[in-house]
Amino acid sequence: MKLLPKQNNAVYYLKDQETTELLYGGAAGGGKSALGTLWLIECCQKYPNTRWLMGRSKLKTLKETTLNTFFELSSKLGISDQWTYNAQAGVITWDNGSEIILKDLFLYPSDPNFDSLGSLEITGAFIDECNQIVYKAWQVVKSRIRYKLTDYNLTPMLLGTCNPAKNWVYKKFYKPHKSNNLPEYRKFIQALPSDNPHLPDSYIQSLSELDDVSRKRLKDGDWEYDDDKATLIPYNAIMDYWNGQHLKPEGDKYLTIDVARKGKDKTVFRVWHGWVVIHREQIPISKINEIVQRAKELQGEYSITNSNTIADEDGVGGGVVD
Repeated sequence: MKLLPKQNNAVYYLKDQETTELLYGGAAGGGKSALGTLWLIECCQKYPNTRWLMGRSKLKTLKETTLNTFFELSSKLGISDQWTYNAQAGVITWDNGSEIILKDLFLYPSDPNFDSLGSLEITGAFIDECNQIVYKAWQVVKSRIRYKLTDYNLTPMLLGTCNPAKNWVYKKFYKPHKSNNLPEYRKFIQALPSDNPHLPDSYIQSLSELDDVSRKRLKDGDWEYDDDKATLIPYNAIMDYWNGQHLKPEGDKYLTIDVARKGKDKTVFRVWHGWVVIHREQIPISKINEIVQRAKELQGEYSITNSNTIADEDGVGGGVVD
């Protein structure tokens, strides 16, 4: 099966001794799922008794998309008789003892640290549409890659594919790649629909007819798209909120309170020293007196006066202000 030029570039990094994280994609139709499934197929055939992960945010979606790509490519390669699929267990078992384990990587409130992956040992992993998972899931999966690496002298490899997204994949891969600041163990390859000659013209036309933001993301591979032209705060400024090394704590201290009461929302306290947040905490469900009590405790701890304390007075916040 002949690979696309961008896919060949990805294969180079998948097999070198330096790269441990590879992000491939950046638009629709660039052969993302095909690359990942072909890599898993080759690894399972080449390294007997190894164990590989095929993941996505939701297992149901994984089975309806990426897994079907695996079935299709196996049929084209004439190797469907080399493995069996246990749908209930979500495991593909090869004749040589290798396995592909299907995993749901969604962040569930009952498992915020992904403890469900704690006992898992794998040789490598492919996460399709990794922009739909949280960075914590990416990190935990990477920490599980150690199974039989020494036996075959393999480098732990985590392959992710995605379309442009303004979240951790932008911050960790695309932005450093654009500024030539990617760490050596990370690589990024942008693949566009125009890189894939096998796509029908009608599909390219369909992408061209999407709304402005969707067309920029899925056809043009534009990572700098803006969801709302009336955005009050630029995206990069929001990202800098979590990266304030350039700021120095100086001047007066302040306490801000974003008040919530019940339901899924949270009351958030922030202690500021000048323009730097030096403390942040939240209360999941709370009564007004509990919010006031915690605010007074923080005022005492950080020597903050009432005149330097502000709360959102709308709704239940009015009771806190009173």
